[in-house]
Formats: sequence, C-alpha cells, structure tokens
Amino acid sequence: MKVKRQDIKWFLENITRKAKRDSIELTNEYLANELAHYMEVNPGCVNMDESNRSGRYYYSTVGYGVFSLLGERYRMGRVEVFDRQNDSGYQIDEGAYCMPFEAANQFEQFIENIETDLPINIEMGTMSQCRAAVAEELGIPEDKLNDTETKREFYKKKNDEYAQSLGFKDFDDQLANSSLGDLRLKKDEK
Repeated sequence: MKVKRQDIKWFLENITRKAKRDSIELTNEYLANELAHYMEVNPGCVNMDESNRSGRYYYSTVGYGVFSLLGERYRMGRVEVFDRQNDSGYQIDEGAYCMPFEAANQFEQFIENIETDLPINIEMGTMSQCRAAVAEELGIPEDKLNDTETKREFYKKKNDEYAQSLGFKDFDDQLANSSLGDLRLKKDEK
C-alpha cells in the first residue's frame, strides 16, 4: 500500500490553517488524531494496489484447491518469492500457507504488497495444529478429514440441514420437489 503524499500535504496545510484560525495548539497528539481521522474517513488517500517502495524481492500468492474437510475452515496456498535480479521469469522460492477464512484475504493482500531489499522468512504454526483445530470444531477424528466416506457423510448432513431450513424433509426431498430434480429425472430416463 502507498499513502498519497499529495493528499497528506493538502491535509496538513488545511489543518495548520484551521489551527491558526481557531487558535488551537498544534501538538503531536492533535496532529496524530486529526490525521488518523482524515485517513479513516478518506480511505482514498491510501492506494492498496501500489507498493510503498520497489525492493529487490516481491511476493505473490497462489491458492490451492482443498479437497479434505480442512477446506471447511481454511484456505491454503503458496507464497511465491520473486527476485528482480533473476531474469528467469520464475519464482526463486516458495512457501506454503494455511489460513482460516477470516484471515486469508488480509494475509494474501499483505503478502502481495510487500517489496523488500532483503528477503523475508515467516515460520509459525503447523499443519497438524490446523488439522486438529478443524477436527475438534467439526467433531470428526483428525485421521478422517480426508476420508471419502467421512466427507460424503459430512456433506450429506450439511445439505440435509440446509434443505430442512427451507422446509423440506432432507436434501433428497428438496431435490425431488424442485425443477433441478425434474431435470435429473429426465436425464436418468434418457
């Protein structure tokens, strides 16, 4: 992200003029509060797509498809590391990430806006901790998160609960009583 310097300059000129007019002392606390408020109500003064510097190393994220029940709570992918001094056009290294959905967008946006002159290294948590957390939350043994039958049962139960919330007996009842069910019957008949 990059703060638009011209917007901040305009703000400082106006706040200085206002403070002189109203006889307000320009303390660091006053300026910090006013600047923070200005940036909060004028988010356009921050360009999230532009980097604040152009370093040698830059980073990109690539999402993975998650086919186990871990994908019910986590998004996974890799962070690719690029070096401007490497002319291959390919990343020079990569690392994996597994993030809860509520943090994944923020993490990916953060990583993709980093440019550094020195490389970075991030290590924390483990996949076994992520699997254990999902297993506990879903009430499924950790070693069954990627089991085909367990996944089938889990999604059947999830579909049944959704259908019941719409007033049907279960998902099969919803399918049988919808236009999608009619299409399925016609396809089966052919």
